[in-house]
Amino acid sequence: MMMLGLLAPIYSPYALAKIGLLQAHLIGVLQALVFFSFAWMWPQLSLPSLSKKIATISLYISLWANWIGTLFVGIFGAGKEQYIVNQDLVPGATGFWNLATLLLINLSQLAVLSILLAIVGFLGFVWTNRREKIVNAISLILFLILLMISFFQTFNPEYSNG
Repeated sequence: MMMLGLLAPIYSPYALAKIGLLQAHLIGVLQALVFFSFAWMWPQLSLPSLSKKIATISLYISLWANWIGTLFVGIFGAGKEQYIVNQDLVPGATGFWNLATLLLINLSQLAVLSILLAIVGFLGFVWTNRREKIVNAISLILFLILLMISFFQTFNPEYSNG
């Protein structure tokens, strides 16, 4: 991700919104640092295996979706208007790419689940079988709820990023 973030501005002469590629550059480099920090602390987390897998999946989906979404914003020209502030669909794109970009940006909220689960894992509870089931169930429910919210915000942009 860091290398892709560093290479994103190369496309800038052809991009419709150069500021979007600058955002993709910055996000790629910073999120790579988030990946490195999570990789460093991951073995130290005391989470049940399912919760750890959910945290890993949500981290990968959220960070990659966020970077690819901002890259699409730069390529398709959405950076000309601040779509996050305007609570509207991505202005530079139409049709499928509009929805795809908006979905990618909305999926970035899954990072919150990874961070919450990392905090729970750092608290270092002694996991009993009953607690493992509860934490796994809560993790799975929160993951599904965040996915539903992402899809809802994609197809109802008036509720997105507002």
